[in-house]
Amino acid sequence: MSHPDTSGRQIIEMTRAVKRYGPILALNDMTLSFGPGITGLVGPNGAGKSTIIGLVTGLMPPSSGRIRVLGDDPWSDTPLRGRIGYCPDGDHVWPGMTGREFVTRLGIYAGLEPAEAARRTEDALSRVGLAPAMDKPVSQYSKGMRQKAKLCQAILHRPELLVLDEPLNGVDPVSRVEILKALKDMAAQGMAILVSSHVLHELETAIDRVVLIHRGRLLAEGTVEEIRDLLDEHPHTVRLESPEPRKLASALLVLDGVVGVQLVDGRTVDVATRDPAQFYAHLPDVVTGSGLGVEALWSPDSNLEAVFRYLVKGGGG
Repeated sequence: MSHPDTSGRQIIEMTRAVKRYGPILALNDMTLSFGPGITGLVGPNGAGKSTIIGLVTGLMPPSSGRIRVLGDDPWSDTPLRGRIGYCPDGDHVWPGMTGREFVTRLGIYAGLEPAEAARRTEDALSRVGLAPAMDKPVSQYSKGMRQKAKLCQAILHRPELLVLDEPLNGVDPVSRVEILKALKDMAAQGMAILVSSHVLHELETAIDRVVLIHRGRLLAEGTVEEIRDLLDEHPHTVRLESPEPRKLASALLVLDGVVGVQLVDGRTVDVATRDPAQFYAHLPDVVTGSGLGVEALWSPDSNLEAVFRYLVKGGGG
């Protein structure tokens, strides 16, 4: 399957884009440009990812600002939508419809002749490992299988731009690997891809560029390596429960890489470290050497929300 060559051009351009839902400001003065390859749109739930996707796919207009996709306005230029493939977050299938029927039907809706849609459906379902289940009802599919079927319908008309809203959400590890491989293969053949997620590490093996957003604003953008370096500056918080939290805090404060210790309550202490791997490696020695007990250990900020809070506050700079 080949796709139009999108190299050397901007695929998506947003200039001072604003989107309001009544009194709610969902997107605030957003200026972005995405080129070829795979771009990851990453942010916590409610950050504005789905709003950006709605603007890019022409499902909604901006309240103000300028949106261009493949050089045209996605809201007013109806033919442009035929050059975009869209894989939504939610599942929308007809009861009793098989995977083959679902993908073929949507291919016809996208403008393909029935025979061509049927031929492409078999090829697409085979590429993502759904050939053995193509004649089973979609209602019997697992989450990963449904996501693959939605991916197939999105690419059947061979779009220049593929947009996916949280395609890995709730997907099993095997399906995740297969979906990411399919995306990388399509990007290598010339398709531009925008994929959203609230979990950066789900995407980082496949994407070329990362855009971090938070509360409707652009927070950071760059290559995977650049964003990883930025996030490495984020102090990692480890929470420990101990019968003697004050003594434990004093013992942990001297460890290399620990930048702060805070007593949360009478049994809990938070430790901020810039080197989690080193901290976890040395923690057993500290605990056994001091004779202090640790009854529980977990990280309250092992998700993007904490990282974004840190960056929003201007941390690391």
